[in-house]
This record gives sequence, structure tokens and C-alpha cells, in this order.
Amino acid sequence: MLAAEAMRLAAYEALVPSDRLLQENPVWPTMAADHVFDSQAIRFEDLADGVEFTPSIALYTDDSRSVRRGEGATSTIGFATATLTVVCELSVAVKDDGGPFADAMATSDPKARLVLGALCAQVRQALVRGPTGAAFRRVVKSVEEIRIDQFALPEMGLRWMRSTMSFSCSIADDEFTDAAGLPQPIRRLMESLPDNSYAKAKLLELHALFLATDRTALAGIDFSTTADPAGPEGPQGTVPTANP
Repeated sequence: MLAAEAMRLAAYEALVPSDRLLQENPVWPTMAADHVFDSQAIRFEDLADGVEFTPSIALYTDDSRSVRRGEGATSTIGFATATLTVVCELSVAVKDDGGPFADAMATSDPKARLVLGALCAQVRQALVRGPTGAAFRRVVKSVEEIRIDQFALPEMGLRWMRSTMSFSCSIADDEFTDAAGLPQPIRRLMESLPDNSYAKAKLLELHALFLATDRTALAGIDFSTTADPAGPEGPQGTVPTANP
């Protein structure tokens, strides 16, 4: 469902606003700054230098569905829902035999736990209330539930500085037409984003793929009469025929 992908890309724009990328000393919506990653975790090369840990955010679309609107409704457009998964963590460098890599802090640190909680709160603020989340809220009709799970094995006394936020959202379903290119609402998102936006660049690539597909638009519908129009009840038996 492309509307669910639009939701995730709009969330990226909310957390890494395109206008801040042009500023010399930008003020970011969260303490993760621009350490926000689309459908992937932070890498070792992305860790900040000279700090105890690097707050980071990873965005994923984990599930989506569309339910028919009623017994009398078609299956073309339904009630659509999707889950946006936001992984917030305090990332550090970890070394093993394969070389260094980035992972969440594996320690019980009260101060770090508060920082992680603040990062989650900032993400929620940016998406559901903040000014940078306007595009996100145009794609998402409502956030039905927000759940935050901690990454831990308490039975073994192991806890990591990683929280998984699940935003269960009601969204607009995909609307396909005979027009070339992307369907709605993901097309509206593409057109509304700034030119230097990461999300817009990805959607323009997808839009080009849609334009390359072979789709013949329906020009209209003609009617032809197959019965005798002089019958007692006038013209009968009109049969619609598609005119491609």
C-alpha cells in the first residue's frame, strides 16, 4: 500500500525538515538531529565523534491493510490502516571479530534512560503536534494508538538503550485513476514537499517508474442501440461500449 509508504516518508520529513538542511546552525525537532534513517538502522560510519552516545532514529512501515467500507461497497477504496515503527536508541560503537559496528548501549544508566525517554517524547511531539509534522498529519487521518516497547531481556538482566515506538494510524487509502504516474495520496505528498527533500527525491524516482508503465486511459463511453427504436416503449436495448 503506497499510502503507508507515504506515511513513513512524511514522518522522515517531519523529523529531518528540508529547510533545516540549508541552515548553518539548524535547530532540529529531536536530539537525534539528522541521525534519522529510512528503513535501516544507524551505521558505524554515522556515529558522532567524541560523544558518549549518538541518539538515532530509524523509521519502518511494518504493516498496512485496507478493509471494505461495508457490504454494499466495492473493494476499490476502503478503510486503510498502517503501523509506523520508530526505533529510538542511544547508539555506540561495538567491536567484534568482524570489525566495529553501531548498536544500542547495553547498560543500565538512569541518566541515559531519561535521555532515551526524552527522545521518544520529542518524536511524538514532532509527528502529532509539531509544525514540521504538517505533511505527516495530511497523510495520517488519526493516530489511534502509540505503544512504546523496551528492548530488554529482563529474565537475564540485560537491557539496551533502545525503545520501539509503534504508531497505529488510520490513513487515506490508495486512489488509482487512469492518469499516468503515482496514485493519491502519495502523489499529493510528492507535490507538496520541498525540492531538496529526501522524501521527494525518492517519490520522484518512484513516479518515473509509474510513468514508464503501459496504461491506456479510458477516453469515454459510447452507446449503441440494438433494438427497434419504434417499439411501443421507445428505444430499448442500449449497450454501453468502452471507447479507449
